Amino acid sequence: MKKTLLLLTLLLAGSASLRAQDWKDALSKVATAAADKATGGKLTQLAVIGTWEYSGPGIKLESDDTLSELGGSALSSGLEKRLEPVYTAIGIKPGACRFTFGKEGDFQALLGNRTLEGTYEFDASTHVMTLHLNKAVGKLGTLNGHAYLSGTQMQLVFPSEKLLELVSGLGAKVSSLRSLTSALDKYKSIAIGFNFSK
Repeated sequence: MKKTLLLLTLLLAGSASLRAQDWKDALSKVATAAADKATGGKLTQLAVIGTWEYSGPGIKLESDDTLSELGGSALSSGLEKRLEPVYTAIGIKPGACRFTFGKEGDFQALLGNRTLEGTYEFDASTHVMTLHLNKAVGKLGTLNGHAYLSGTQMQLVFPSEKLLELVSGLGAKVSSLRSLTSALDKYKSIAIGFNFSK
């Protein structure tokens, strides 16, 4: 982990094209991750409460190989850009997608023209976010994903097959999502979802 952070720091330091704002964002993200780790995930558990506005697609990739993991970060950025028109086509875009998490474990979500409600549980040690839907969407009554803080942003991602079920249940055709996820077989875990800001 320390080697990965050192490598990332050196890569960032060597890039002359980074602006001051980019450095602030990078440092904010590192500080948030360190604080969250130090508190065993409790920082995310507290910070998730409130309303989060959609800012774009989110992808989280994991693999056994650290170099693949670093490459996966670059790959996920490219995939997020490819997902944006797919999300837009089903109505998920800035201003038309948000999640609100209450202090009492309730949530409400706007996804395009559909509203979902229910309760949620967050396991601070694993970052697992479980959404219990009041009204099932397609075959889904419960949706397990992960929530991560990064600076002032939150990423809420789900196993790709579960997000596909959710989007299908909302009435969308998801063949383009399936082609994206099937192209990523080398990763043991592909999670797709949303990036939010408060």
